[in-house]
Amino acid sequence: MPPSPGGVSNTAAGYFVEWSVPVLIAAIDPAAEAKLDGLNKAVVSGRYLTEHESGSGPLLPVLASSASGMSEYAQTTVQQLAAPAAKPDMNAAWKSAQASAPGRTVATVRTTAQQAYNAVLKGPGTASEENYTGTAIAGYWSVGPVDYQRTPAGALAPHQVGNRPSVWVTGSLASVAMDDENSQYRAVTSHVTPGGYLPVALIKISGVFDQARIRSFAPLSRVPLGAYQPVTAVPATAASRRALHGGDLLPSQNLGGLVSQPVNLITTLSALPKLDSLAYRHVPAADPISVIRVRVAGVTGPNALSRERVNAVAQQIAQRTGLDVDVVAGSSPSPETIDLPAGRFGPPPLTLSENWVKKGVAVAILNAVDKASLALFTLILVVCVLFVGNAATAAVRGRRRELGVLAAVGWRRSRLFATALGELAGIGLVAGLLAAAIAVPVAAGLGLHASPGRALLAVPVAMAVAVVAGLAPSWLAARADPVSSVRPPVVAAGRAHQPRGITSLALLNVARTPGRTLTGVASLAVGIAALTMLTAVTVAFRGVVVGSLLGDAVAVQVRSVDYVAAGATVALGVLAVADVVFLNIRERAAELATMRSFGWHDSTLARLVITEGTIIGLVGSLAGAGLGLGGAAWFAGQLPARLLAIAAAAVAAGIIITAAAALLPAALLRRLPTAHLLAEE
Repeated sequence: MPPSPGGVSNTAAGYFVEWSVPVLIAAIDPAAEAKLDGLNKAVVSGRYLTEHESGSGPLLPVLASSASGMSEYAQTTVQQLAAPAAKPDMNAAWKSAQASAPGRTVATVRTTAQQAYNAVLKGPGTASEENYTGTAIAGYWSVGPVDYQRTPAGALAPHQVGNRPSVWVTGSLASVAMDDENSQYRAVTSHVTPGGYLPVALIKISGVFDQARIRSFAPLSRVPLGAYQPVTAVPATAASRRALHGGDLLPSQNLGGLVSQPVNLITTLSALPKLDSLAYRHVPAADPISVIRVRVAGVTGPNALSRERVNAVAQQIAQRTGLDVDVVAGSSPSPETIDLPAGRFGPPPLTLSENWVKKGVAVAILNAVDKASLALFTLILVVCVLFVGNAATAAVRGRRRELGVLAAVGWRRSRLFATALGELAGIGLVAGLLAAAIAVPVAAGLGLHASPGRALLAVPVAMAVAVVAGLAPSWLAARADPVSSVRPPVVAAGRAHQPRGITSLALLNVARTPGRTLTGVASLAVGIAALTMLTAVTVAFRGVVVGSLLGDAVAVQVRSVDYVAAGATVALGVLAVADVVFLNIRERAAELATMRSFGWHDSTLARLVITEGTIIGLVGSLAGAGLGLGGAAWFAGQLPARLLAIAAAAVAAGIIITAAAALLPAALLRRLPTAHLLAEE
């Protein structure tokens, strides 16, 4: 290795520091690489490699990185010892004694890995782009992956391996570097010339590139070999941050270390056979290519068409070549916790966080989001059906005399059914046309695209909702009995209940119309369930389901529409409860008027009505939160405490909103014509 800036002279004492600077070499197709990530534009000096450049004779053309990627340094202390009384023997015993002898420090020099790397690049030759550096390749090493095992705490612990000391020795290396005697986590294979001294290739640097200038893939979907930087291992605890002095764990001289070195030398595929020569022993296989990156044209994102194009290309490559094809489109870094044990020479144990690539994140999230969005809009239609069905049932009950008269004059049940259902279908037609008319401007205001053709789809949907909701009420209309319809209904006597207060009386009133009450409960439960599950799943996306940068970004971007849908579902559920309370007031108007005549104040009657609405809201919110919580727990695979807090918050919000919505029907009590109602009664 070249000497450090201390220098060596024949007239003065000097020193040198021996470094073993590991450099990772990769072979590329220069033209394809330039199109893939713009490597040609990252050259800061010299020239870029040509496509078929292989070098003449033993010269190996390379692009060299401007940075080593290592943060190590060596501190050299030079001391002046006392002059010996006689000429020393210079044997091992004398050297050992001198090493521990006291002396006067005359110099302290710090040499960084970057300085050593620069010296290796410069070499004893010239630094010109057309001349080799003089650095000979007498051997090279290949390293394997790191094997991990899961700890009881859920972190990953790297499995240590034992590499023989002889694996490091080549003709250019007199001793084993201390780093290579440290803890090893990768199996290292040596490829050296038979005698260990015969160099077969000489490095010729054609140019120097800056890793920071390489156009990497999107930060949200960075994949392996997407950039020429090593995997970043950041400290995950305060103790680890202190041990690393606030920085990251960077590669070292240790070839078998946890963090591998970045790509420092880049050659061409045409020149690669120089390293696959029979002059090297233990060369593993005739297929030196490890990864081929393919960028598919016409891919614009994780949409259906782009996914089909990527899948088709991947399938053709696998069928024609037999290679293992990995689809990395839509992949994203996901943090994994690594527990690194203490090293052999003093490094403390570290808790690190590495971004591992999670494949198919975008597709998985978008598929889940699409299903969630479809489920939310389906729930909106379900609530609409319940809402319209409740209103239609109340309308049929209010028109029972009219329907009874029609039945008495000869209208058949099929005609009554068709008339009631036709009225609701007409209402659905008008609602659909109004929705289509406002859909385009509302979508434009929200930054969404809605063509007039798509907006017109609201018409058949609205009519279908109205027809489905009107089936049961229309059947009730067709069953109208002329005699019972024109005489006042008489309720059979039942078991008497003595209410003890407003709450107990409200419970009895809610139970008097179980069908209507269940409709209100179901409507609100659907909305609260949608809101609970959406919020809980969003939290799960961030912490459990995905936990990746892309997953968080996609979740944030697409959830706004879903929250609007969930909010609309809750609003419809609250309106359904308010409608139930209003219909109860209208049907019990005479009863409420009687209670007022007995001395009940309007405020007391309002409390009664609001309590009824609150009871419906409480039952619906609890049922909805339970359903949403169960769905979220099934989706996330666990039930953390924060999901319970979300469910409790949804229940509280549902009760408060429902109670507030009951204020409007309660305010109508003051307009009840007490005298008129008592006269009719």
